[in-house]
Amino acid sequence: MEKETNQLEKVIKLGLPKLEGRISTYYSEGAETRAQKLATDVTAMHAFYHERLGIQATVTLAVLNANDWIKVNSAPYGAPNVSMWSPPPVIFMPATSGGLAFKFMVGRKDAIPAELLSSYLEINQTTFETAADEFVDIIGFHELGHPLCGHYRIAPRCHWLNEYIASYFAYAFIAELKPESKKVFELLGRPSKARPKNTTLADFERLYAGVDDYGWYHGMFEAHIQQLYPKMGLQFLTELQRRFPTTGPTQRLPRPNPVPPEEVLEELEKFAPGFESWARSFQE
Repeated sequence: MEKETNQLEKVIKLGLPKLEGRISTYYSEGAETRAQKLATDVTAMHAFYHERLGIQATVTLAVLNANDWIKVNSAPYGAPNVSMWSPPPVIFMPATSGGLAFKFMVGRKDAIPAELLSSYLEINQTTFETAADEFVDIIGFHELGHPLCGHYRIAPRCHWLNEYIASYFAYAFIAELKPESKKVFELLGRPSKARPKNTTLADFERLYAGVDDYGWYHGMFEAHIQQLYPKMGLQFLTELQRRFPTTGPTQRLPRPNPVPPEEVLEELEKFAPGFESWARSFQE
């Protein structure tokens, strides 16, 4: 198989300006302020997990506009992602609004109770579109969660748990240190109201990002995480490390042979009751 080109090398070849710091950050022309904000947030999350769980992960941040994005990243513009198959990891974040993740967030608007949305917008003197943009930034925390998971030596074993854990890393940090982001997560961390064609974890394992509505699945994960974290906190991650340890490289995702969802759910049920009933709710 042809070796995958190192994503960091691609970014460097763009010749973009760079912010130095704990998290090296490259950014497109005109995106320095946004890059500084995202770099500060990602650095703070890294410091949180270094202090609480002893994790250190080497990552680079790339804050790119659409023109630079398409030169180095095959994902649709505005879909935050992290390159995990050609280390060192690079977290890609959009420099502007209106990309794919933003559209996913807009699609969740109808799922928010009208009174809750109206109250949030009035209290925070903001717009729904601004809140949607803020959630896109939160997805950057999720992307950092992937390499943190690897360095904490957790083997997710399947695609859905891999995504769930990354969001758990993100939410734990937000719940502890980012109260304003937590409010945004509570508002938008839910599935869209329209049920997609694919609605089972088995579908997600089979199709992964090719499911009918990838954002709907993440909304299901985010809603459940908000229920689980107050009960288990960081203990959930330490239990995962104990029960799902890595046996090989620390930054490998669960492919090409993920474990069936039922097996993983059965193991999770042993220390975090409610996962199996939650999985059944996907079809209700």
